[in-house]
Amino acid sequence: MLDNEYTQTMHGYFNAVLRMRQDLRQRVQRKLGEYGHADITMEMTQVLYYIHFIAKEQKTNQQDIADRTGKNKASVTSLIDNLVKRNLVERKMDPRDRRSNIITLTEEGLKFVEEIYDKVYKTFDLAKSAISLEQLKKMTTMMESLMEN
Repeated sequence: MLDNEYTQTMHGYFNAVLRMRQDLRQRVQRKLGEYGHADITMEMTQVLYYIHFIAKEQKTNQQDIADRTGKNKASVTSLIDNLVKRNLVERKMDPRDRRSNIITLTEEGLKFVEEIYDKVYKTFDLAKSAISLEQLKKMTTMMESLMEN
């Protein structure tokens, strides 16, 4: 009986995670549209925000972005191609490794991130009223543990 309860609980948990991701995607897309950026996807903003906030002090390549965002390299290549077309990032060959490309924000990309980040990602603030920072940290740790197994 316990095994069945565990299975049902895990199924409910995974469904909740998927619904939460879908809800977040819809909120972000709606906000991007409200600010005139309906052609930018949530995945594109993840790449832009990673380059700006996480990799700010160091050069980053497509593999780093793929690892950090949980996407495969082919998906990241497509995202970066789209961001290059929109003049939000630039791709330069790494002089230390010609097989690798360094990805950086353009001036336009930096302006986009600085202008849009607070407006669009205030959607995350809704969670502040529901859970504490400590609870959020614990939840993140638990989710990472599940992914490792």
